[in-house]
Amino acid sequence: MKLLSGIRPRTLILSVTPVLIGGAAAISDIESRFRESRACPGPGCHVGHGFWLPYVPSAFLFVWLLCLLVALFLQIAANLANDYSDGVRGTDRARTDSSATSSGTSPAAPTRLVSSGTDPSSVLVAAIVFAALACEAGLVLTFATSHWWFLIVGILCLLAGWFYVGGKHPYGYRGLGDLAVFLFFGLVATLGTQYALTSCITAMGICGAISAGLSACAVLGVNNLRDADTDRQAGKNTLVVLLGRQAGSIIVAAEALLSAVLLGVTTVLQSSATGICATLLALSSAALLVSDTMLPHDERDYRLMFRHATFLSLVLAVGYFLCTLEF
Repeated sequence: MKLLSGIRPRTLILSVTPVLIGGAAAISDIESRFRESRACPGPGCHVGHGFWLPYVPSAFLFVWLLCLLVALFLQIAANLANDYSDGVRGTDRARTDSSATSSGTSPAAPTRLVSSGTDPSSVLVAAIVFAALACEAGLVLTFATSHWWFLIVGILCLLAGWFYVGGKHPYGYRGLGDLAVFLFFGLVATLGTQYALTSCITAMGICGAISAGLSACAVLGVNNLRDADTDRQAGKNTLVVLLGRQAGSIIVAAEALLSAVLLGVTTVLQSSATGICATLLALSSAALLVSDTMLPHDERDYRLMFRHATFLSLVLAVGYFLCTLEF
């Protein structure tokens, strides 16, 4: 049960969303190709290894599932590795000691395994196991698509997950965590999924990748706003610690709004009537998070802010799918 809390299941939507958006962009691209021609697509797309995938539904779903497994296993491995590294470094100790909310009923932050007494070696082993599962799924994905450069991307993802707060010079302690989250939970996961499925990257995929990355950064920003005091004490210089809570709050609000606006841009590009409803819901979800950031720090409910941020991520995933529908 403790291991489950270390996995942080409520954050896993962040790895699911970009894979779903990448799949939606791939489906939209396939539909567009078939409307233009029943034959193979024209010179605008690369036709080569793995291009048969869009035309074989079972293969398409298999590769899509592999993308999802890679993303999930990588995030779980990273979550456990972060728990291990922050725990042995002592960063999480203050969080554990002051984890009660102002009401004193329940912790605002997730339970940390190492700082709460779990054997660090067991947490590290669990992280390695999930990293190995990600590697296995990634190897199968590479063979299925014949995109051998995916191996390099996978290695970079593993290194990014470990050195986020691990090693002697973790980049997450130097204000670079947001950039890494945007790159790997946005651009890499979304565009990697679309390319694995269609060997193409489209405007919808790019908009979706930026949306996914921004919404993931908003979730990270909420967590960093919550942990700003303890992070500062531990010497963990997140973007919020470096810029201050007010600037951090503005950034979170801007990320939420821009991620929803990009869904609206995609709706226009796709001429999608169904996407309009999703865009309105995404804008409403973003507005909730913006209103949260306008409250004074001591009046904020960070658990509620976290739910608003993750709900926005879910709405974006659904919204990009709705953009592929025609009625």
